[in-house]
Amino acid sequence: MNAISTGKIAYDITIPVDGYPEENTKVLLKERMEYSGGSACNVAFLLNKWNCETYFSGVVGYDDYGEAIKKELDKDNIHTSYLETNYEKKTTTNIILVNKSTTSRTILAVEPEINHVKKNDYQEKYDIVYSDGYEYSATNALFSQNPTAIRLLGASINNGSDEKEIMAIAKIAQYITFSIDFAEKQTKMKADFNNPQTLLNIYKQLKNMLPHSEIIVTLKNMGAMYQINNEVKVMPTISIKEVDRTGAGDIFDGALLYALGKKYDIEKAIRVANIAAGLSTAKYGVKNSIPLLSEVINYYEQRFGPLEEVTQNNSDIQNNNQQTTEQSTVNNQSMLNNVANQAVTQPVQNNNVTNSGQNVNLE
Repeated sequence: MNAISTGKIAYDITIPVDGYPEENTKVLLKERMEYSGGSACNVAFLLNKWNCETYFSGVVGYDDYGEAIKKELDKDNIHTSYLETNYEKKTTTNIILVNKSTTSRTILAVEPEINHVKKNDYQEKYDIVYSDGYEYSATNALFSQNPTAIRLLGASINNGSDEKEIMAIAKIAQYITFSIDFAEKQTKMKADFNNPQTLLNIYKQLKNMLPHSEIIVTLKNMGAMYQINNEVKVMPTISIKEVDRTGAGDIFDGALLYALGKKYDIEKAIRVANIAAGLSTAKYGVKNSIPLLSEVINYYEQRFGPLEEVTQNNSDIQNNNQQTTEQSTVNNQSMLNNVANQAVTQPVQNNNVTNSGQNVNLE
């Protein structure tokens, strides 16, 4: 498969700390990780690592960080023919402090100026197209020029991105992954993980807004919510000792794209993405935490059996997307408790939120 990822790119410096630094103190740090970053770049790294011929479209500034990013992409054999350099601006830098004791993150995004690509003359045809919504014109060009590709928009709160442009792109995206934070913002609803009805309401509103797209909502460490056969389901994340969730959503998107490109059905593709994202949280940083494809396959097959391709016809996807989610009452108290604790939920039919599989607690 060949793939292209377009969006914001940054230089990430991840620093694990024993506790958040106090003001007017000097802290001695013994380690840090430096890699190219940003959602679109992280997706490109995963697809390339999983043996896709990968292109990246974005722009860096004219500085040492921009040069380091280009060298890193070239070293990984990611095509940089669509990576532009703006000689009048600087590259975005993210300083990420990860608290070792709480696993919480503080991200200092140093973004001097908005930086967008100027050329949209893509020559190749792609099997997979990813956008984080930052490059509006480039995304429109890629989506329209590759109508048969798997086209996914990662919709999340992203510094410098125009929310109206993201939602405009969403109307022409085949698949959309909403972070729960961005979903709350767009629907003007608040998610309560102790009350699945609030999740159902958010999902219903998103489907009303975007009836022709396949929507997945990532729920942080609670898993992912999606619709299949007119039923909304939540697939819990895997059980693993987390140290750093930075970039887990990006890794979810990249793995989901790969699985869809391999023609796995939507439920199987989300499970692959959940496993990849979950495994990544066991390491600090983003690029260095991307699991090997073999690790994800082994994890999947040890718990769920052979990972065989199951083709979902385009007509099936379209029919599923055109269905709307009806609102109904969730009256199973054990389900409310279990969703909050990432345990097995009880199936609830007729468009309620339900568990997506048998083996949820993956010890």
